[in-house]
Amino acid sequence: MKPSFGTWLRYQTFRLIDRAARRGRSPQTTLALPDTAVRRSLWLFVSTIGELNAIAPLLDALAPQTTPLHWVLLTDRRIYAEAYRARYPDADIVEIGDHPAEASRLSRLRPPALALVAEIPLLPSDAPCRLPFAWLYEAARHGAPVASVNGWLYGYATSCRIDTIERGLLLRDWLAIQSVLCVQSEAVRNSLLEAGAPPDKLVITGNIKFDALDRASWTPAGTRSPTLIGALIATHRHVVVAGCVTDEDEQTLVLDAFVNLKSKRPHCLMVLAPRHPEQPEVMANLARALAARGLLAVRRSEHGDQPVPGTIDVLTLDTMGELKDFYACADVAHVGRDHNVLEPLAFGTAVTARPGWNATYPSYPVFRLLFEEHELSVNEDPLLLADSWQAALDVAHDSAGRAARITRLAERFGGATARSLAALAPFVAIAMGARKDRP
Repeated sequence: MKPSFGTWLRYQTFRLIDRAARRGRSPQTTLALPDTAVRRSLWLFVSTIGELNAIAPLLDALAPQTTPLHWVLLTDRRIYAEAYRARYPDADIVEIGDHPAEASRLSRLRPPALALVAEIPLLPSDAPCRLPFAWLYEAARHGAPVASVNGWLYGYATSCRIDTIERGLLLRDWLAIQSVLCVQSEAVRNSLLEAGAPPDKLVITGNIKFDALDRASWTPAGTRSPTLIGALIATHRHVVVAGCVTDEDEQTLVLDAFVNLKSKRPHCLMVLAPRHPEQPEVMANLARALAARGLLAVRRSEHGDQPVPGTIDVLTLDTMGELKDFYACADVAHVGRDHNVLEPLAFGTAVTARPGWNATYPSYPVFRLLFEEHELSVNEDPLLLADSWQAALDVAHDSAGRAARITRLAERFGGATARSLAALAPFVAIAMGARKDRP
């Protein structure tokens, strides 16, 4: 729905305050597009690869429905651009900053017919990402329906004065300007109601992650590393994949556990995906940790798409967007704290994790559910972790049974994609010009 006069007035007030706060500073604009042709577009804000993976089933279903629209993926993290481009080679991948002029400029070149926010933020500055109100406002100003999908609340406090002003002045407008807010749970819905969201715009869909468990169509040929992954699947070596290893403590945990495992199974291989491989200090610290343990490692970015030699102990996965495919090679997987445990479980892979997950993260309800269903082994002692890996390798043949149990969980908790599509249907119709009226 188009912004009301009150929304326009409050937004202009915020623009004046923001402009005054920027006085004396050089403009911080990062917007870049490959061409200047005007294309009617679908805007999708997706901060990280985690959110992209989380709503992948919904995007797969929307793609054929929105064929005439040019897709534009907006992100506040440039490090994911390559991974996004590999997934959507025909889309524009646009890194956004906090300057309001960027939204206006993009709307002239890529006028939005539909705008979606993937999972976060549901409220201004609520989550570990940055989406200024200007982007929602500009989309709505062009008559594009705006919707949040798979919505989740972190409950973060604002981090600076201008964010506090934006939230205080525009919070209700943030909610009112959206056509529909699809959320994961009743608790999230109730929080948005308290924040002033119109009840008729709130739809509880559940978590789309449970709809991403179907791996029947997955093949190595469809990945960015078909030769490497195919060789790992065919190898007689046991493969341990440690994904999204976030901090130094967890890095120490998994490496010490791996050293212990190698004392019993000397030919096993670890695929280790650090959380921020784009940071030189992270990779330097990891290199020191590997050398201190006598582990010979190679980086995926340097090794290329070729089989891993038997002399290598650790393949460091320093590329973005490939972890989910490497889980398919794993005999056992360790998922870093506060990340998506469903990705390896979908392949029938045994999964371990450490305790202490953050209940504000969207990964937590899934972690808690699967822990209660005894689908995860949770500990933070390296010897016990190695024992868990050893036990998983001893019964690797049970992967089919584990996959069947996960499928039953998906049947119990899935369906969020269909519910989201139903909620979005009238607004997709508007975007495609099938209807002139607006609910």
